[in-house]
Amino acid sequence: MPLPSPVADYLDKLGRDLAFDPGLSRRVRREVEDHLREAAIAEDTDSTIDAENRAIMRFGAPQKIAEQYRAISLHTRLKKTGLLVLCAILFVFGAMESRVVWYGLTRWEVGAHLKNVGETIVPIDHSAFLLAIILGIVGSIIAHRPIPVAYEPASRSRIRYGQFLIAAAGGATAVAVTCEAILTSWRLVEARWTTSSILPLSSIVIEIGIILAAVVYILNTIRRASAILRHETGGSGSGEIY
Repeated sequence: MPLPSPVADYLDKLGRDLAFDPGLSRRVRREVEDHLREAAIAEDTDSTIDAENRAIMRFGAPQKIAEQYRAISLHTRLKKTGLLVLCAILFVFGAMESRVVWYGLTRWEVGAHLKNVGETIVPIDHSAFLLAIILGIVGSIIAHRPIPVAYEPASRSRIRYGQFLIAAAGGATAVAVTCEAILTSWRLVEARWTTSSILPLSSIVIEIGIILAAVVYILNTIRRASAILRHETGGSGSGEIY
């Protein structure tokens, strides 16, 4: 029968509190275990249990330690998400402009039907892109603001507001990419296939892939943040989120 170990019990509690992020949980458990084992060895006592209890008392309650790591995890994730969305927006803008330049260089004219469709879609495209830029910048600013360890109601509202803005920026970018995909596809259908079609076709395919990856990342961020905030308010936050 294994001997009781206060450190092992401590690590189990800490792991449960960080279960929303398995990778973080494993890393923190290793770091904390190394620290507590070393601290216990340094204690002046012959009892291993007493030494571990003293080391734990000096280190702090597992709930407090987990709270700090949850704050760091959420802050880092939100910053990464905001940066990812901004990069996606900039790439979409660059791809859009490159197609416009390419059409000019190749003197690629459009038919009457596409012009009529463009009169409706282009304003939506431009408005969605402009909205994406504004929401992305504001959301990133909010995400980069320091997040306190103690999640007060005002802090939780700010976090959710930042999540919403970043998600909305991603959604607006998706709308812009959809408009671009419609216009590009229509242009390619109207024209005969030539080597000039490679750039617009490849650029729109890459755009779609990037925006899909960004949307998936945003959704995972929202799930992770929701799990953390539920845990802070006493709800169930032990679901694994990757």
